[in-house]
Amino acid sequence: MQISVNGEEMEVSPGFTIGNLLKLLDLTPERLAVEKNGMVISRKLLTETTLEEGDKLEIVKAIGGG
Repeated sequence: MQISVNGEEMEVSPGFTIGNLLKLLDLTPERLAVEKNGMVISRKLLTETTLEEGDKLEIVKAIGGG
């Protein structure tokens, strides 16, 4: 099924979760914000939130500085 991640089309299997996607992209959720179809997803829910055909995700990394 097709989804969009940061504006790029991607194909994933049915039942894929955001947690699965982050592993596939080699990202750790600790310093990320994930938005699915305009709604921010709590880190606690990333492994439970299932992706569906046509979902649009935005993944943003938090960068510290000083």
